[in-house]
Amino acid sequence: MLSAQTRRAVERVTWLACLIFTGCKLEAQTNQALILNDRGVDAAAHSDYVQAERLYREAIRIWRGMGSRYDAHTATTLFNLGSVLCNEGDARQGVQVLEEASELHRRALGAKHIRTVRNLSLLGYAYVQAGDLDRADATLTEALADEKELYPNDLVLAETLLSLSLSQRLRGKLDDALQLGEESLSAALRTGGELTGDAALAYENVATVHRLAGRPQRALPLFRKARFIYEHTLGPDSPPLESLISQEGLALFEDGEVGLAGQELSQAVQALTLAGPASEYRLATAEDNLALLRLRQRKFADAERLLNHALSIEQRLPSRPVFETTTTLELLVQLRKARRGDASAVRPSH
Repeated sequence: MLSAQTRRAVERVTWLACLIFTGCKLEAQTNQALILNDRGVDAAAHSDYVQAERLYREAIRIWRGMGSRYDAHTATTLFNLGSVLCNEGDARQGVQVLEEASELHRRALGAKHIRTVRNLSLLGYAYVQAGDLDRADATLTEALADEKELYPNDLVLAETLLSLSLSQRLRGKLDDALQLGEESLSAALRTGGELTGDAALAYENVATVHRLAGRPQRALPLFRKARFIYEHTLGPDSPPLESLISQEGLALFEDGEVGLAGQELSQAVQALTLAGPASEYRLATAEDNLALLRLRQRKFADAERLLNHALSIEQRLPSRPVFETTTTLELLVQLRKARRGDASAVRPSH
């Protein structure tokens, strides 16, 4: 039988061994989650949103299993997942994920921390995508106040201004959208320079506002700037680039360059068809845009095929961004009118 002193020595060694084992296990789990998160960031940067989503979800599973001490880590990976969901067009799920991330960030880091503010900005963008514009404006206005006070030289300021511009676009307030869009572009260029994703998005947004306002001549140079940046930062086959090419095609169409517009719109549809399920909502929008051109050309069979396929995508997706005012159903109404001989029914989207 062991003496009391020996038992205490054995218990102490056992306790220390457990601490060492637990510490090593936590360190291993932390490293694994960080690696998964970093791999997700890399996949998202290459527009591989399906892979990025899978990696982020696995990292989140690990963080959750490690307890509330790791809430800030969980929130950061949730933030990354929310960004991917928005890029995939799943605004509804993106909102849910970002709302949880925002709550965790506030609790773990405080309301004014840069990560909390960035989370709030992205949540506002997700509300815009989901069409919840009142909540979007309230969330983005809160983020903007903190950014102007605490983080005026951070790219998050440009991103929040861009989201507010998108909200005003959807409300049809194009003058307000243009002012906010130009502020966003100025902030993006000042903070990050010309060759950044934020600058490309800002150029694209201002170009789209001009196109929707009936100014394709002012839109086209801005679309080309955004296109150049996407080609050099994302590569020649990225879904965001192809979506932009589709928008540029509409501007060419509205500027009377029907032949060139047809080439760009067809290119975008073909490329997005090959891009996979994560880009289906982009494909539906590109098909709407090409269908509008086919309607103008009175190629009704082609237009109907494109619109029916776009509609099948929209009915299958859990949610879809609402940035464009022309919907598939509206274009189908135009198609029916055009087939009845009402030529005035076919018009560009403003």
